Amino acid sequence: MGLAASQARLLTITSRRSDCEYQSMDLSHQKIALSRDMNIASAEYQDALNKTKLVYDYYGTGDKTTQLSYDLLMSPSKLNNYLPSPVTDPSGRIVLDANLAAAARAAGIPQEGLGCTPSSDLRDRFIDSLAESGAITRSVANSVLSIPYNPKAGIGEADIPMTKTRTITFADFIHEFLENETYNFHDLTRDAGGSHLKLRDKDLNTGTAIEYDAESMDNDLNPVVTFAQLLEPKLSGNSYSLYGTTWDTNSIDEYGGRNCIIDKVGTSNFWDVLFNTLESRLSKDDTMAQAALAYAKQQTLAKVVSLAATTEADITNRAYAINAKASGWFRSDYRSAKEIEKQARNTSDDYVGYVYIINSSLTSKTKYNDGYNCNMSNMTKAFYTYFAMYMEGLATTNYCVTNEKSTSNFVTDNFNATDFSFEIEEDVDTTGDSALIATFYDCLFNQIALKGWIENENVHDNEYFATMLRNGSMYLEAMDDDDYYYQKNYATFTYIKEVTDEEGIAVAEAKYMREKEKINSKENILDMKLKNLDTEITALNTEYDTIKTVITNNIKNGFTRYKA
Repeated sequence: MGLAASQARLLTITSRRSDCEYQSMDLSHQKIALSRDMNIASAEYQDALNKTKLVYDYYGTGDKTTQLSYDLLMSPSKLNNYLPSPVTDPSGRIVLDANLAAAARAAGIPQEGLGCTPSSDLRDRFIDSLAESGAITRSVANSVLSIPYNPKAGIGEADIPMTKTRTITFADFIHEFLENETYNFHDLTRDAGGSHLKLRDKDLNTGTAIEYDAESMDNDLNPVVTFAQLLEPKLSGNSYSLYGTTWDTNSIDEYGGRNCIIDKVGTSNFWDVLFNTLESRLSKDDTMAQAALAYAKQQTLAKVVSLAATTEADITNRAYAINAKASGWFRSDYRSAKEIEKQARNTSDDYVGYVYIINSSLTSKTKYNDGYNCNMSNMTKAFYTYFAMYMEGLATTNYCVTNEKSTSNFVTDNFNATDFSFEIEEDVDTTGDSALIATFYDCLFNQIALKGWIENENVHDNEYFATMLRNGSMYLEAMDDDDYYYQKNYATFTYIKEVTDEEGIAVAEAKYMREKEKINSKENILDMKLKNLDTEITALNTEYDTIKTVITNNIKNGFTRYKA
């Protein structure tokens, strides 16, 4: 039994010693692996010490922290001064991310490009698609769409558009603009040059009227009238007119008194103010509208300016001339200024142009007290109607202006103001960044339309993007002094710099120290395990030798005992 037990113990020791030796070898291999990991970490750290990055410093402030990225070049911001630097492939096509590529497709721009700038409709689709994809907010998109598309942006022009055109009905034009345009008739109703005028406001619906006289102390009517009030674009409303008489009793010129009152109205600044209500809102580039405006001015003035007539036969531009004596209006030849003024007042709503009341009294005292009236509402309607007639075509328009209100068809009659529309020019709201953002996208859109595009989903990876720029797989475009875009290598851009990546180095150093500490900790643990295994193996070897000696002695003693 002693020999058998010793033999079993020896086998146990041998097995355990082999296991320990195997574990020791495994731990040694792990230490070798840790050494390899340490070498890799050291190599990465050494590489990081030489690492550089591309930084973006548009304003030249020395900023080394803003890393160059696709978004910095292709999205509007203060950092790029709201000017894009399109990213291109070597063939010149614009490199687009997924959102921009979807917008280009929505606008119907093929990848090979159009070779020209398209219509504003395509540009608007481009902006709408960017909003739908979330690349820009809907509010930003709406502000861009409110600014007219500039087909020359980045193609010889970089200015922000300051005006835009809009189609408007005449009814809306009255409401939006003419309700705020006013004229003060005060000076026209002052006694001057042997004439006297009153401003009359008659309610055509009720027949009642109020008047303003600059020389009177009790006036019910305010002489400041809006042009919307003069037009009154309804079937019924008010009618504003000027009427009065001359009191020239000198016989030096029978028509001198008439001229002074006609010239007073015909040469007043009312007509310039009236014309400007429309002229200031028409585009100077709209040749049709400018021609219509010139026609309306000429036709309007032909009805009110005296043309320096010196005889009754010369008054060719009157709406109506009435001979008071021949009409049988009065029982005697005595025509007082009051009676002539009454006739001027009574006919003030019926005509387009001026009406001249001829005082043909044979009494020298009253012979030169002539009457005059001019309906300012009818003349204002006539001006805008002449404009509408020309715009629609003089041969085909349904509008007309005659000497009489009843036979005229004004643009404001029967709600015609809602039927006639034309284009006006408005100032663009350049407050905030809206106009700058619109110009940015116009420049980018024009380059895409002209040169075509290619989609690349990896451009937002800054490392990939920088690598593509460095190896010539991508280029950048920049606007030159002639406001055209040209393809260039990134290294030629003054606001793109390659600098030591201090941040990257610091990150790499921190990573290296963490890896080193982890490896050292693992090595310490392995060393402790190896030491324990070595101790155990030494003990096993000693016990193994002892057991082996016991077995050898037992065998020797056994053979000696039974020796023959």
